Amino acid sequence: MNPQKLPYPPTIRRAALIITVLLAVLIGYFSLVPPGEAPAPQISDKVRHFAAYAMLAVPVAMWFSPKRLAAWGLTALYGGGLEIAQMLAGTGREGSPADALANALGAGAGVFLIWVIARTRRV
Repeated sequence: MNPQKLPYPPTIRRAALIITVLLAVLIGYFSLVPPGEAPAPQISDKVRHFAAYAMLAVPVAMWFSPKRLAAWGLTALYGGGLEIAQMLAGTGREGSPADALANALGAGAGVFLIWVIARTRRV
């Protein structure tokens, strides 16, 4: 079997799932609290969105391996859902299509990174 299509061992996949849940909770929390309560590094908002979803997509892609397109879709859908939740939450945050795009692009970058790493794995 092609090594880039092999799933990760069960222990790595379980660890990836735990990391995914923890990152998703943190991203969800900081996405929905009022703006003054969340730490904000002095970088572009879109860079923060891109980086957060790239980090989230890495363990998601490891969990879903070899179904990386599904990993990207789920991560991008989560980012889009949080943008909608920001519009509805009434916490002073605004959902943005541009933020949702940055989330999806970051998710794609994280999944792409795992794809590149998987191509280098040996059987």
